[in-house]
Amino acid sequence: MQKSPLLGCVKNMKILLGYILVSNQIMKDGKPVGFFYREQPDNGDDSGWRVMSGDEPEGYEDVAANFALYNAATVVDVAPEIAPFLTAEAPGGV
Repeated sequence: MQKSPLLGCVKNMKILLGYILVSNQIMKDGKPVGFFYREQPDNGDDSGWRVMSGDEPEGYEDVAANFALYNAATVVDVAPEIAPFLTAEAPGGV
């Protein structure tokens, strides 16, 4: 896999952004990103970003083990197409 040219822009986003909650279907199973959104963060380490394949079966999101937190650079390495959106504000201006 070729490195994203945007990776340099987000190398330190972990500090500025917080962590991104990503479906295991993307990070472990290699499925492409189907949709992503930003909501109010759950805590100070959370960016509020949620990234999913869109193919998760019903009830998948109810199992915490189906998701993991990753820093922005790790997620952009796997899904560079989301990089331009990561600076968007969360609802409420977070």
